[in-house]
Amino acid sequence: MPRKYRNAACNTCRQRKLKCDETFPVCQRCSKAQRYCDRSGRPSGHLSSSDLDTNKSSSPDDSPRKLLQSSELASYFRGYINNVAPWYDLSDSSCSFSNEVPLIALDECLLFYAVIALSAMYVSQTTAPSARTIAEMYHTKCIRRLIDLGPEDVLIGKGVALAATCLLRSYEILFEKHDPNRHLKGAFSLASQLRDFVGHPFGDLLHSGFWNYLREDITFSLFGNCPLKMGLDHTLRLHNVSSDQDRLNTVTLVLGRIINAMIGSSAEEASNRWELMLSYIKDWLSDLPPHFQPFSRASIPSLSRLPTVHMLKACHAASRHYCLVSIAVLAIHAQTASRVDDLASLASRTGLITTTVTEKEDLLEQIGLEVCGIAFTSNEPSVLVNAFGPISYCAKHIREEAPQQELIRHLVASKKSTGWPVQQIIPKLQQCWKTSFLT
Repeated sequence: MPRKYRNAACNTCRQRKLKCDETFPVCQRCSKAQRYCDRSGRPSGHLSSSDLDTNKSSSPDDSPRKLLQSSELASYFRGYINNVAPWYDLSDSSCSFSNEVPLIALDECLLFYAVIALSAMYVSQTTAPSARTIAEMYHTKCIRRLIDLGPEDVLIGKGVALAATCLLRSYEILFEKHDPNRHLKGAFSLASQLRDFVGHPFGDLLHSGFWNYLREDITFSLFGNCPLKMGLDHTLRLHNVSSDQDRLNTVTLVLGRIINAMIGSSAEEASNRWELMLSYIKDWLSDLPPHFQPFSRASIPSLSRLPTVHMLKACHAASRHYCLVSIAVLAIHAQTASRVDDLASLASRTGLITTTVTEKEDLLEQIGLEVCGIAFTSNEPSVLVNAFGPISYCAKHIREEAPQQELIRHLVASKKSTGWPVQQIIPKLQQCWKTSFLT
């Protein structure tokens, strides 16, 4: 009698012919073995069986350096370096995804496949739809290589596997047809091993992969209004903070802890943790250098209904976003008027908002406007990609129609430079605005 098909079983257990307990985000077998827990759908039908055969070793003709003699693949490889890698180097002063990833990918198929898959999918969403065929083929190759990794594989210890899964997560977002969160779930076992020593920002690929994973986790928590997959209770803040990128990582931890403490908790639990969470924001702001402030608010024609907020660096814009979102989360869970007053005073005193407010709804609206203004004043792809989560969480509190419509126009325009499926964000915002209007 044939074995019953288990729809929720991970593909890694299926491939290894093991019984899966179907636990999310990572099954117990993959968690214990520190394997990548593949939750992707069935491979596309146009791929041959040889593409999926993980028992066949790669031939010399499949080596990255050999494959890069193809002008098409060389173009995708260069496109990754120029157009996509900066998304991942937002909080890394060493620019590991721009420098180290391409270097490793020249000789390591796992990372090479991930680079080509993502770059080709980016091209398919921005300039040439026909690139999707190449993207899907290399995506499948990468998944099969990930499944084959053992718990002691050097690619896991050096962060190569985690870097590849970060790239796959962006691939899934751009692909649009599948759950873009599934590789975030699959990578959990690879990223969670870093929780005990992220307090030291060494700047290698393993740590850069962790910060990217955490920012991705935050993005989907803001989309879904749910806690992170990763617990951060034992990581209070970074030590030896020296660079501007380190300060972005610090506020990333602050926001992650606030999300876990507030979202999904009972009212009593959230209230008991509220003051401690506020102290983390105050602590971060007290140590912030002056150059993290906007260097200008001079108007630009494209932002007539949204604030203009000129930031010096991309990491400054992202840091300000995360600080504003942290305040927004606390504002939503503030159960007393005095707590709202504390937040409004802090935001006004530190220049995070420019309008004096006293009501919770006014504070949340000002935060939403600032978040959008920062993103579209910068208009850098790395800032925009990291801003889609904050925008989806905060912009729903914008109440006036004119800035709402201007936001939609900018979201639509941003797809040209990022390839992101922004059309999935817009209806959710419109529904929130409509509901708010009716109430």
